[in-house]
Amino acid sequence: MKNYLTPELIKWVENSAADPIWQMGILASMKKDWYGVLRVSPIGLIHIHGNRDTGWAHIINRHAYYSNDFYFGEGALGNPSRFQSSGLPIFDWVPVADDLYRSGQIDTKEHADGELFVKYTGHSARFCASNGEMKDFILILYRGTKIVHSLYPKKNLQADTPGIKLKNLRRALDDLSAEKPFLSQWLTVRIPYYNSDITERYVIVVYIDLNADRGNAHLQVNWPNGQPYFSIYRLMEFFNFDLKIADVDTNNLEFTRFMNTFTKYGDFTHIEEVMGRTNQKLFEEG
Repeated sequence: MKNYLTPELIKWVENSAADPIWQMGILASMKKDWYGVLRVSPIGLIHIHGNRDTGWAHIINRHAYYSNDFYFGEGALGNPSRFQSSGLPIFDWVPVADDLYRSGQIDTKEHADGELFVKYTGHSARFCASNGEMKDFILILYRGTKIVHSLYPKKNLQADTPGIKLKNLRRALDDLSAEKPFLSQWLTVRIPYYNSDITERYVIVVYIDLNADRGNAHLQVNWPNGQPYFSIYRLMEFFNFDLKIADVDTNNLEFTRFMNTFTKYGDFTHIEEVMGRTNQKLFEEG
């Protein structure tokens, strides 16, 4: 059940947005309730703080470049488009939404929850690093209102945005872990993959020799209930990490940068292909 604005909450939001204080150049309000007004744009679009299903929290969770949330489904449903990594949403997204509303291009195609929302399509170059180049965006408003439900680019705004390669599995970046026993030269990084039931089905386990500056990646295969089944060893080798033992022991900026780069943007295509074949062979074939 989606947690959208109810008719009663829509009236409350519209009454709050009608307060003259929003005409006094207020950038944004502090969050008190998820349905509270965050910002009223120069042309009167109402942005709410939102939750996972609607408003700014929804847009950030689903379409921000650095979002770690994972989604499942076909096409854009399971692989949502992303904004760029630069800029600030409060300065970028509000003018983009205004541009789309001004264009007046309403998408008349049938879509899910069409009785609740109106979908606008249009172009804008009013975002950081656009260099004046127009990009296509989608704006979705609550029907009959100026309240923003969602806003997103039709395609990723940044070329290096990580893509989704596995249909039924997602890399769970918020649950990864790294461990180095005291006085050891070995770092163990665990990168779990979840299915749509949020069950841990696979784990990429990387053992890194910090003295030799190299490592090996193995794949832990779990049963459908998440319990370990077996492992496939030495599926990938890595070299030249440029990571020092002192970086790990002190948990400094270099270690944080390594973890972000290696786990989120690391190319594990080969192992993910093994996951896909293993999943199909062992758990999907009748």
